[in-house]
Amino acid sequence: MPPEQTSICDTCGQKFKSRGLAAHQKACRRDTLRMQEDRERQNARAALQDAPDDHVLPPAFQQDDIRTEYHPRSGIPTKTDRFGDFRCHTNTAHSQVPQNTTPWEPFGSRIDFDFAELILKANLTKLQTNELISLIRRTAFKRLSVTDYDGICKMWDAASPRHANFKKEVISVPHRDQEHNFDVWYRPLWDWACDLLKDPRLGPHFVFDAQRLYKYDGQDFVRFFDEPWTANAFWDSQSSLPKDEGKPFAFIIYADKAKLSLFGRQKAYPVIARCANLPVGIRNGEGFGGGRLVGWLPIVEEEKQYSGTQSFVNFKNVVWHESFKCLLKLLASLSKTGFCVKCWDGIERLFYPLILILSADYEEQCVMTLIRGTKCKFPCPVCLVPREELGNVLTSYPLRTTMSTQATLQEARSFARQEDKEKLLMSRGLRDVDNAFSDVAHTDVHSAVSFDRLHVNNEGNFSDHLWTQFQEQVKSIGRRTQSKIDEYFDSMPRWHNINHFNHVMDISFSDGSKYEDISKLIVFAAHDVIDRTSHALPYLLLRCIHQYVNVDMYAALEVHTSETIAEGRRAIQEFTRLLDQYSAKDDSGKNWAYPKRHAHTHLFDDIEAKGATRNTNTKPNEKCHGPIRRIYLRRTNFKNIAEQVLRLDHRFLIAHLIRLDIEDYDDLIISQSDHLRSDSEDDNEQPNNDSDNTFHVKLGAAQEEQTFAAVEQLHANDSAFNRFRIKLANFLSDSLPVHGIPLPGGKRLKFVPDETVTEHRFIKVNYESIVDWRTTTDYLRCSPSFHNFPRYDCVIIQAQAGVIFGRLLMLFTCVVDGRTHPVALVHPYDAPVGQRSLTDNHFQFWRVRERPRISSEFFSVHSIIRGAALAEDHSVQGDYLVIDTIDTDMFLRMKSMHKSAGHPA
Repeated sequence: MPPEQTSICDTCGQKFKSRGLAAHQKACRRDTLRMQEDRERQNARAALQDAPDDHVLPPAFQQDDIRTEYHPRSGIPTKTDRFGDFRCHTNTAHSQVPQNTTPWEPFGSRIDFDFAELILKANLTKLQTNELISLIRRTAFKRLSVTDYDGICKMWDAASPRHANFKKEVISVPHRDQEHNFDVWYRPLWDWACDLLKDPRLGPHFVFDAQRLYKYDGQDFVRFFDEPWTANAFWDSQSSLPKDEGKPFAFIIYADKAKLSLFGRQKAYPVIARCANLPVGIRNGEGFGGGRLVGWLPIVEEEKQYSGTQSFVNFKNVVWHESFKCLLKLLASLSKTGFCVKCWDGIERLFYPLILILSADYEEQCVMTLIRGTKCKFPCPVCLVPREELGNVLTSYPLRTTMSTQATLQEARSFARQEDKEKLLMSRGLRDVDNAFSDVAHTDVHSAVSFDRLHVNNEGNFSDHLWTQFQEQVKSIGRRTQSKIDEYFDSMPRWHNINHFNHVMDISFSDGSKYEDISKLIVFAAHDVIDRTSHALPYLLLRCIHQYVNVDMYAALEVHTSETIAEGRRAIQEFTRLLDQYSAKDDSGKNWAYPKRHAHTHLFDDIEAKGATRNTNTKPNEKCHGPIRRIYLRRTNFKNIAEQVLRLDHRFLIAHLIRLDIEDYDDLIISQSDHLRSDSEDDNEQPNNDSDNTFHVKLGAAQEEQTFAAVEQLHANDSAFNRFRIKLANFLSDSLPVHGIPLPGGKRLKFVPDETVTEHRFIKVNYESIVDWRTTTDYLRCSPSFHNFPRYDCVIIQAQAGVIFGRLLMLFTCVVDGRTHPVALVHPYDAPVGQRSLTDNHFQFWRVRERPRISSEFFSVHSIIRGAALAEDHSVQGDYLVIDTIDTDMFLRMKSMHKSAGHPA
């Protein structure tokens, strides 16, 4: 017999038999960790004993320190980092990309691939492609070896095995004693997962062990949630794995019908998969690690004679789940046994696949969990809330589980009489269908279905209920009120990534993003039109909308702490209280007890379980419908479309991978040439000292230089520019020495009329978001004509007396003693606003008031904290309201300012 192999423990360095190494390493790591902790405690006690009485030890923790607690099965000890050293899930390790010198293969040359990629992206037909090739080959362009469209297709087919391709299976489902066959197309999920795990670009970004993250607030460590692996469900999943060394590979699955034709006659049923082990920037992006089309489900055509009957509805559900079993077949077996994958770094890891999140609208959630929908006794896919109690958002009900559902099905199927079986199933709102997800271990379908902010809030609670109700209430007041609200909506300041509306009161959309933007602005447009006394009911509804927006903004936070979750729950309580008041006073008969309102019951439980709602939202998944629709419209013959669409979708993926390899190859060539160039440089050459002195701000859209005389002449009728040259000289004379910059000759500055400044009409402001502590960018304008409209954005400024709001009047640079200084002329909005009104309290407005325009001030652009959007209060001349809903940072920033000012919550 050959000698038994031995291995060395990487902790203690001793040799052990390979069969017993795993158990030893686990115990060895645990003992080593305990010994290390004991030594640290002993050293700390010794330091305390040796310290003199008058010696003050530095605090153990500093404000904003981050503590990371890893899952016990990871074998990684808990660590605490200084906030500046902590990089939220960003791995800076260099990806070891293979140095492939012919990354365009199997294409004959790089130019061949570039040409084929262009043809693919341009959606050219076979005839158009052949004509273009013929035209090119008649020129002097000899390098192109592609001869025709068929040759390009052969190259794509040759490149196809680089990534898991689609397969087709035919399923047979009986109905009314007749077998019905359906084609199911799917990309093997585990093959796709292995492609991700082996990719050297993605590899360093994977997170395989659950974490609990905490931020030190000066007194205690406060837990926060963002990525799926920082939440409870990922932690519990890793705890449930049968082997300690096993890692969860967590899938996010989305499925929903998509309209392909303009009038919706042609539909598709795509399935999109994402990997929950990758950070959100990659996972929700459009690159290789983003959402991937992995399935194409059959759509059962309605039959008039059976449509709506229970047997036909059950038949459609059976088709859906039998189809999904094709996607999950391999996953189901591997979830029980695990599977070892040699990853990008050459290390073999044991993975257990599981489905952590099912991202879907309510209708699809009903299909996934096999409940009977809105009209059944228990219409929630997550809990057993009675239908008549759906409006009771503040009460918790028993949760559904896969185990309890299967027990109910088993009991129902034991009955001899169909009536008895149906009675039991109806009592729980279940269907007599086997669930495809029950075959996947460590997966509970009722826990996996998740809060979908897009459909629950933007396209549900707001668009279908609050907004339509508000339109009806305003319509009952009169057309003048409608037109006033439209007028004020049109006057709302334009803002990056927020739609601008000319009118809203008589239109409807199918786009949830537009409804989201309307909800953010409607209170600011309508509050001074809807009178509190004469329009009491519409005013109360507007308060309901405001409180709903509060809930939605808390739901949208990219990072949640224990405090924000508690505040979000209080916002739901207040929204419920106001809506109950409105419902009691409204005589329209509107029913406010519906599943999407009840979904708020599970909102913050879901965040604690799966992280921020952007992990579960269908919005990034619905963006995947766009490319599918374009392929259908431009590249198919509109018959038997599945195979045509999926073939082209796969080619786009292959083209993307080859393009990435080419870019890596180009980077390699550039780095080699840079290295050679640096070696040949003269050691005595002085480095380039040019640097960006604006730090977190950058000016753009520079104009021609202007003299001070020209600026003052141009703005002669604007009191804000009075004594422009003198006021600027005084400002710089006072501010430059404060920042360590000496004045020329030690004397105060005096500008002459012929000296010049350079105006800029754009400024980019980078700031650290107080939500997720990452750098965020505002794009601000200060222009007399931006897309034919004057645009002078507002900002938050750090002034000497504190934080103030103001409007940009002019951005420019001026030169003093050879140094360029960026300066902003600002109209300050910091005049006293007087006593706070009841309306301000109801809508939590932060009111600011402009000073006389002649009181304009100069500020260094470094003083700008971030941009701001201010809505004019048309009932008080010169007053503005800070729009705290433009983004989550502004939302929390204003909440903090309200709290500091002692305003009621």
